[in-house]
Amino acid sequence: MKCAPIEAVILALDPAKHTSGAVILIPDYGDGLAATGEAHSFNGSYALHEFGKVETQEERGRFIESFLEVAEDMGLPLVVMAETWDPPRTRKVRLPGGFFGFLMDPKWTYTTVLGIGEGWGRWTAELETAQLFLEEEGLPAFTIERVTPNDWRDALWGANRARDTEALKETACRTFEGVFGYAASADISEAGCIALYATTCPAVEAAAAQWNRKLTELEQKVAKDKSKAKTKRKKRKVH
Repeated sequence: MKCAPIEAVILALDPAKHTSGAVILIPDYGDGLAATGEAHSFNGSYALHEFGKVETQEERGRFIESFLEVAEDMGLPLVVMAETWDPPRTRKVRLPGGFFGFLMDPKWTYTTVLGIGEGWGRWTAELETAQLFLEEEGLPAFTIERVTPNDWRDALWGANRARDTEALKETACRTFEGVFGYAASADISEAGCIALYATTCPAVEAAAAQWNRKLTELEQKVAKDKSKAKTKRKKRKVH
């Protein structure tokens, strides 16, 4: 199920042990970036703020820093959408004697899943640091949402899409170039497709609404604290 396009800054990740794809997607107000401080209206369009392959911890940190900065500049909710993984897969095979059985898919074993999980762990280390920074600054934390490959692919291309891995990667590359106008690797293209999925995902809509509510609560608390401090200063002057 989809919802209306969401006005938020989205960091989409296709995490892997060695090379991840990362995309920062922002609402497009007509010039590719928000006209900060000026009146604007959101018509459901999005623009790429940044995209690339990520291999080092330094690059992960820089991407997250860019994500926080553009969200602050635009004054928008920020949401991370990262791919998660199905359990190890089996495939149906014909056995001797005409019988059928199931074998573990050699491309999707427990070793593969653990390796991908190791890559995600490196991302979470940087994301946790970013959350602490936001907490110290008195700002709402971002939400981390996860989506399986089958879910985002079904949402973008339908349940009758291709199933072959290479064909799916080619479809992701065509989708990325068709939507954003850039030719990119499969890692980046799949991250871009995850970002597109996120723009109309009900979970992201709920996360953005929660971020806005939390920001309002924090702003009200700051205003209340300032009012109390002002009252105290007046009382000291009287005495």
